[in-house]
Amino acid sequence: MADQKVSQEEVNRLIEDAAYLQDEADALQYVIESVPYNQSPPGKRSIGEILLLIDHAQTSYYRPILEDAVNSKRPTHLDKFTHFKESFDFGGEIENIQKILRKISKHRAGVVNAIKNIPLIDWETKIYNDGQQLLLIHFMQQMIRFERGMLKDIAGQVMEYSKEKETQREIEQRQQRQQRNGEDPVNNT
Repeated sequence: MADQKVSQEEVNRLIEDAAYLQDEADALQYVIESVPYNQSPPGKRSIGEILLLIDHAQTSYYRPILEDAVNSKRPTHLDKFTHFKESFDFGGEIENIQKILRKISKHRAGVVNAIKNIPLIDWETKIYNDGQQLLLIHFMQQMIRFERGMLKDIAGQVMEYSKEKETQREIEQRQQRQQRNGEDPVNNT
């Protein structure tokens, strides 16, 4: 495998992408109370559970591996770390979603600052996974792809909820019009 060079542009893009989660968490604080964040669609995680998983992934998996790869004199092997999906334990109902969003934002600020303080050459550090080599920057890009997928799931749930709410509002308005006009809203007579 030929040595790969990591450019400053790649690192800057990673910083921007990593900071995006902090922006999303901050923005969600204003709208989260209007959606059923504890409700799980069939076969999926709830919005609250997804947010907890994202935070768990960044604090218990990605950041420790990032720090190990940069600070350790020994090679970093992913099999020495428990994957976040294996160690994640959702406790059920979420009591304070605002607190979770603030924690995500705070933890992400720490990750962004850690990324900013890593010298360019260290982004070429190799991480080992099942005999395969992976550059540190590519590993952190995996974090970004994971989070984008999770945020896409959240957006999908919010859109679905909004559609359901709009449909319900239309049904209620139609029933109110029918009642005002003396029609039977159930039998539509």
